[in-house]
Amino acid sequence: MNNRLFRLAVLLCAVLVISTGCEGIKNAFRRTPQPPPLLPQSSNTLTLEQIITAINRNSMSIRSISTEDATMMVPGVLFQLRSRIMFERPKQLRIQSGIGLTGQELDFGSNDSMFWLWVRRLPNEMYYCRHDQFAACPMRSLVPIDPDWIIEALGIVEFSPSDRHEGPFKADDGSLMIVSRRQTQTGVFTKKTFIDAKNGWVLRQEMYNPQQELTAMAVSSNHTFDAATGIIYARQVEVQCQGAEGKMTLDLGNVKFNSQTAFSSTMFQMPVFDGYKAVDINSPEFLQNRGVIIQPLAPSASTPSMPVSSAAIPYSPVPLSTAVPYSVAEAHIQTVVK
Repeated sequence: MNNRLFRLAVLLCAVLVISTGCEGIKNAFRRTPQPPPLLPQSSNTLTLEQIITAINRNSMSIRSISTEDATMMVPGVLFQLRSRIMFERPKQLRIQSGIGLTGQELDFGSNDSMFWLWVRRLPNEMYYCRHDQFAACPMRSLVPIDPDWIIEALGIVEFSPSDRHEGPFKADDGSLMIVSRRQTQTGVFTKKTFIDAKNGWVLRQEMYNPQQELTAMAVSSNHTFDAATGIIYARQVEVQCQGAEGKMTLDLGNVKFNSQTAFSSTMFQMPVFDGYKAVDINSPEFLQNRGVIIQPLAPSASTPSMPVSSAAIPYSPVPLSTAVPYSVAEAHIQTVVK
């Protein structure tokens, strides 16, 4: 190599170090554990109980989540949003997203009594609702924006013993589908959960209202293994809701699970934004004179068209006390270079 090319190579390396830092160089060569399968590998025919137990075991081991460097792409916004996500069982959730030039753009949160949604581009109003009133809220049949759905969309999927579950069915794309139905004051909501047939990772979730219209969908990918806790999670999630144009894409970044450091006392308190009025979406006047017309989403192409039997029975999962997270030794982890 002549001196000119050598100097150019050194300059390029210097630029790389300056722009990414030494940690960036380390990350490029870091070996990361490949997620182990959640499902038993010795069984040719998986039962409903085996699948639900495996997924619940993994999700139940998540007590809290925190990430300061998540990124989000939102329809209508040209720039990537830097996001901060905090979660603590059972309903404590906070998602704050913004752009460096314009500041905060979105705030979604939940505590034990209520949840709220603030978007800078929705002028003058911040929406909220009490958890105990949302079951009868008119908006529930339109857009499932309650924290339970958002938490599930983030990958904390649990099959409740109070719901009715059927399956597994074989989907067109080769995945396994479990159909779950939940009785509410406004009717029966149906959820279809699509699962990797070999590994047991949740790939997609579809929510249907009592009219059997697809109202929300979450697609999970880039499944990752956290060696410190034995938790398997989807690093990237795409979410689409009825009435919204386009998809919201979220990358969780560097996630910390089950931190020993407590969240601040104000983390899960509903904020106040200057110039924005807090509006209860359960109030009678909320939908009056708004001209709201919401069209259902198109069903997924890989959703099998089969009726759900009315004879479905509730499933009781393994109690939390016996649901032990996978350990590194039990999983027989193999490492790969990303």
